Amino acid sequence: MLTGRKIPEIEEPFIKRQKFIANKGNITKVKTPWYVKLGAKVLPLSIRKRIGDAMTPDPFKETYDYLLRTKKYRTMFDYFEKTWTNGVPSYGRNVSNQEVKEAMYAAVKGNLRPLLEYAFRMYERDRKALFEALEGDYELVFWYTPFLDEISHFLIRKKLKLMNVYFDINKLVRKVSDRLEENDVLYIISDHGMEPIPGDPRGGDHSDHGFFSSNTGEVIEKPQELFDIVVRKRKLKE
Repeated sequence: MLTGRKIPEIEEPFIKRQKFIANKGNITKVKTPWYVKLGAKVLPLSIRKRIGDAMTPDPFKETYDYLLRTKKYRTMFDYFEKTWTNGVPSYGRNVSNQEVKEAMYAAVKGNLRPLLEYAFRMYERDRKALFEALEGDYELVFWYTPFLDEISHFLIRKKLKLMNVYFDINKLVRKVSDRLEENDVLYIISDHGMEPIPGDPRGGDHSDHGFFSSNTGEVIEKPQELFDIVVRKRKLKE
């Protein structure tokens, strides 16, 4: 999204990790080695994750600031003088810290409370930061939240609870829209969707469909295309 391309250095650690924790029913399109497939049949997911920890580094920790650290790829932020973000994966935000890992583990075991408390707390913090940023003199505001991703894995089969969450997000969008000036552009985008997965201990996993909306009528087919339309609009102003 930030660069308009897929970046092998960021994708490869996740692919390597996924090979070692391959789980039947997971939709992630990774070619799994035969010995990992065999392990998936005889070893529980918790054991496979431990093997993954021993064999591969934490991909989130390895890549959370890759774009900022290396400056190898030009991001959409580089086309503007005044930008703000509350952190995006690979651009300064690690969405897999120890607290959320422990909360996810508890949720897999059936205790959703720690995860919900964590997700809502971080969501409130990020939402507050967003409205403070909207009061600033920025050319580009890129707000990110892992909120829906974190909880939808476990609420995907709890339709009423998940619907209430989406209603709250919808209210947030309305509040943001009300603060926009006449020529401001608003894009809302997800990198993927969520769907129920039989056998997944969480209840659901990422789908290959996402969401995009704009107040300009523009549409995109892939998340990477957001980069193109943002940069194109910036160049039109020059």
